[in-house]
Amino acid sequence: MTSSTLTFEPAWRDLKRRSRILWLLLFACIPGVFVLAYVLNTLLLQDASFPVVGLAWMGAIAWAGVRVASFACPRCGRAFFENWYFFKPLRGSCAHCNLIRWAKDDAPPAAPGQAPSL
Repeated sequence: MTSSTLTFEPAWRDLKRRSRILWLLLFACIPGVFVLAYVLNTLLLQDASFPVVGLAWMGAIAWAGVRVASFACPRCGRAFFENWYFFKPLRGSCAHCNLIRWAKDDAPPAAPGQAPSL
């Protein structure tokens, strides 16, 4: 095992955790907002909780999205998914150093425009 493997694995686990939280919030949005609003309506005996819960849920989705977007590349330390003009959340390699997503070790960077070898 090389020392670079030890530094990449925690970063990929962090990315996976950030992505799971975002997808969970996105997929659970409709039922989650309705259930939480219903529970708050019955507890507080008010009908105003639905917009509040909806706005809070949207804020949680935005927070999780910013956390995924700000994921730092384990090799170069810059934003993995975004360069100065565009954000691509499904990017397969770093926008700056072309580190392959989920790479186990520090392979040499691929040339720009060259497909990564599998």
